[in-house]
Amino acid sequence: MKTATTNFGSRHRARAFTLAELMVATSVGLVLAGTALMLQLISTQEQRNGFADTTVEERAYSLEANITSCLRSMSANQGMSPVYSSAVYDYNGNCLGYQSVSVFFPSNGAYITANINYNSTTGLVTYTPNVLAPSTQVIWMSNSPSAVLTELCFNTSQNMDSSQNSSLVKILFQMNDNGFSQQGTSNNLASIYRNFAVQMRNDD
Repeated sequence: MKTATTNFGSRHRARAFTLAELMVATSVGLVLAGTALMLQLISTQEQRNGFADTTVEERAYSLEANITSCLRSMSANQGMSPVYSSAVYDYNGNCLGYQSVSVFFPSNGAYITANINYNSTTGLVTYTPNVLAPSTQVIWMSNSPSAVLTELCFNTSQNMDSSQNSSLVKILFQMNDNGFSQQGTSNNLASIYRNFAVQMRNDD
């Protein structure tokens, strides 16, 4: 009987990576890991940008809606009365508007004095429906880590004859993301500038 012989030399022998192969594999792995990390960082930044844009847009929309709704219910006959000590000026000394104003709500033949006030230090915008009852004050806006109001002012408009029209109120405000998105100041898409006018109600 013939016994089978084993040819050990015919077996496939496993061999280790050479130094060159190991270096190539390591380099490829580092490139892939770096690419994955870069994509993750880009995705995270885009999420921050998107959150900042949405937050600032929502806060700006809410503030504009509150201001518009309030002024449209106020007396056109009485108009807007600025708090002159709250005037804001540009670099040339021109008055841009006022950070605090009084407006008047018609009620049973009389008028209730209301106040809208902006605190430039805290970004706090408050509305007092009746200055004789200050406890009724409502907060419309306050600064947060992801949204900050940098300017808000009110001013009267001009008629065709250049006289002042205190019943057509011009509003200007600026808001940004308070650096949350880490975008540059010159190309920050989360920065918002609004300039609009609101006509008060006709008392007749």
